[in-house]
Amino acid sequence: LVTPLGTKGHLQQRQVRLDLQADVSTTVVTDLSPKTEYSLTVYAVYPGSIGDSATVSAQTTPLPQVLNFRVIEEGLFSLRLGWSSPPGKINGFKILIPKSDRPGFIYEQLLPGDTSSHVVDSLEEDKEYTVSIFAIYPHGPSQPISLVGKTLKLVPVKKFLVQNATTDTVQARWTSVKGATGYRLTWQSSDGHIENINLGEAFNFYMIQGLSPGTEYTTTINPIFGDTEGSITTANIRTLESSTVQTLKVSSVSTSAALISWNSVPGATGYRLAWGPTSEFVGRDRPRQLALNGSTTEYHLKNVAHDTEYVLTLYVLFGSVVGPGVSATFKTPPLGFVSNFKVTSYTSSSIAVEWSPVAEAAEYKLSWNTGGAKPQFTYLDRSVLSHRIGSLNPKSPYDITIRAVYSNSEGPESSLAQLTGTIMTYEVKVMDVGINSITLSWKNTPGASGYKVSWIPFLGGEQKSHVVSGASHSFTIDNLRESSAYKVQLSAMVGKREGSPVLVTARTLDLPKVNSFAALNTTHSSVTLSWTPVTGVSGYLLTWRHISGQRRSDTRVFDLALWAT
Repeated sequence: LVTPLGTKGHLQQRQVRLDLQADVSTTVVTDLSPKTEYSLTVYAVYPGSIGDSATVSAQTTPLPQVLNFRVIEEGLFSLRLGWSSPPGKINGFKILIPKSDRPGFIYEQLLPGDTSSHVVDSLEEDKEYTVSIFAIYPHGPSQPISLVGKTLKLVPVKKFLVQNATTDTVQARWTSVKGATGYRLTWQSSDGHIENINLGEAFNFYMIQGLSPGTEYTTTINPIFGDTEGSITTANIRTLESSTVQTLKVSSVSTSAALISWNSVPGATGYRLAWGPTSEFVGRDRPRQLALNGSTTEYHLKNVAHDTEYVLTLYVLFGSVVGPGVSATFKTPPLGFVSNFKVTSYTSSSIAVEWSPVAEAAEYKLSWNTGGAKPQFTYLDRSVLSHRIGSLNPKSPYDITIRAVYSNSEGPESSLAQLTGTIMTYEVKVMDVGINSITLSWKNTPGASGYKVSWIPFLGGEQKSHVVSGASHSFTIDNLRESSAYKVQLSAMVGKREGSPVLVTARTLDLPKVNSFAALNTTHSSVTLSWTPVTGVSGYLLTWRHISGQRRSDTRVFDLALWAT
């Protein structure tokens, strides 16, 4: 038995009775009134009788309110409202707005249940309105939800710029006005000629065209709100007398570059530079162009072809409008060749060359070959003006060429021929080896002015060398490490030229070892030692130490060692 209760617990008239099966222990009671307290009583029914009852009280919840109620768009005389439907079956919505101009009067609008937005119009400009909305259910309306919306204020365009004038155009730009449905743009010349145009709400830029050169113009703009016009904002500008570059210069022309400069044009937003070969040189390079900003008055043209005539044209840009172009021509010089290319010295296995610098060269390409073999080459930095070519064959003719290398091409070659010298022969042998020294000997070579001895540890390390006179036939290398292998080279010298080296290897001796070392006449506190003398040593190093863990009664055992030094 379901019974609604009054506000003070008194029984109301309407009751609902539900008959349930014996195996039912839960049930849902429907079609109750929202936000109402009910008494629910359950009886156990037996055959022929009714048992005792159990009663509880419960209160239904209020009807759900409208969700996400908000102002979607503020207008000068209107507010566009939006919302989301709450759960449940909804018959419709009711919107209420108190009228500020008529106290006690309320704007009321009933809307279908599938509506999610509504425009309230006929409001006043720059006014706040409290708006409420109800969801209407079959059981009645929900609790209202409210918000405060404010209509827009009739304001002028706050930022209005008229700029980038050419001889016959200016650019008008402005910030959008919230709620405006359009704009009226008007321009009037100093002689009284006036024109205007109506633009949509999405516009915030317009190019005014067909103007007279060197003329002052007054430009105005005002926002439009439906049938109402906002205040006017004004700006003045003067068109240019001329919109072309007056001076175009080409300077610092090289094989692959040129410097282009020009005078600044007032009001220009940028420049367009175009260049390409003249008709006589078509195919040497492709036509190209690029855009530059309005503050630029020079440009370094790079990667042009050598020995080619170019025509270039510079256009002035005023926003999207392109002014007339001004042209000039220039011709790049041919690539330069390397001068003063010569041999400065040679040996049986090397040739040294040098040359004069070439302006604009990025690097040099040096090539050499002999007897029709495949040429070898190396690239050298532009700062390098000499080079020694090594690992050559003795007594062989070599053709040597050099070219200046530019950014993307090579200049003409300079060439020369040179015959390498003959090998100077001599015999070298290791005459003596000590603990810290190696002694070399050799037979003198006719014409040698000296000999260069070089040595380095076999396993790597610092290489050292020493030059002796041409009369010498031996040399002792001192201060070497004992028990170490060395690579030793000997080469004959003729003036400053060095012959091919002869390589030998040798190993220094080990340190001497003490033999027949023995302990004699041992007592409780001393021991007498003996050994065989080692020839050439400067002394001996004797060490002893107690061997732990070996003590038995009064006996101590020592470990003895002896080194020759």
